[in-house]
Amino acid sequence: MYYILDSNIWIDVAQGKLQCTDVIGKPNARVTLAPFMITELVRGIVKGGEPYFLRNRSMIECMDESEILELPKVFIYQILWNVLGGVSSVRPHHYSELLGLVIGSNSLAGFLKKAEAPGSVWKRTTDLDSIHKGVLDKELASLSTVAERASVKTLHVHMARTNQLGGLVPDPDAFEAKFSAAVEFLKSSVLQVRHGANVQKNNPGLYVDNQLFFYLADPEAVVVSNENFSQAIRKSPQRNRIIDFEQFRQL
Repeated sequence: MYYILDSNIWIDVAQGKLQCTDVIGKPNARVTLAPFMITELVRGIVKGGEPYFLRNRSMIECMDESEILELPKVFIYQILWNVLGGVSSVRPHHYSELLGLVIGSNSLAGFLKKAEAPGSVWKRTTDLDSIHKGVLDKELASLSTVAERASVKTLHVHMARTNQLGGLVPDPDAFEAKFSAAVEFLKSSVLQVRHGANVQKNNPGLYVDNQLFFYLADPEAVVVSNENFSQAIRKSPQRNRIIDFEQFRQL
């Protein structure tokens, strides 16, 4: 099994609530990193400013030995179509480079200078916060559109269509079975919006959470989070591979 730690776990490491040894080095727990979590955490480093840089760098140093997963879209296409990497030019080694830039810097200013140097793939690091907000606004707005217009019962059909390859559409029922946690979580999110929830204001991390659950299509993957998803994911058999940190600590 391998364990994908939610960003809230890593934030606890940065804040000193957890030690690196609490997270890394367990013989029975191979820790992996979701790439969008890395982006989210580096965004927090930039937003946190110079006073917290060295503290936050220690968190990145703790993360550095862990395997970085493919982006969710790449992972999905690998599961559905056995296509490796071809749907994105951004790969795990790019995120490894980003971690290295943080670790190799003694200040936020130094990190940003390296990240935005000519030839770097991370030239817009200073703008990560606005970029992240733009992505969230777009995705959460589309969630509102789905809540207004789509049938929750057929949401998996729409999701299958968005992952077609060369005009071939995966079987919607098979798609739902493979990605049952992500599909159920999205359905729950749509119902929240339909019942009046303002997720853009009160739960902007919802989109990131949804991306995390796609990895549970791999039966070896386990998600570790301090957030309780038991009300949003009740039926998916993959729910048993969503654990909290205290469960992870006991491994």
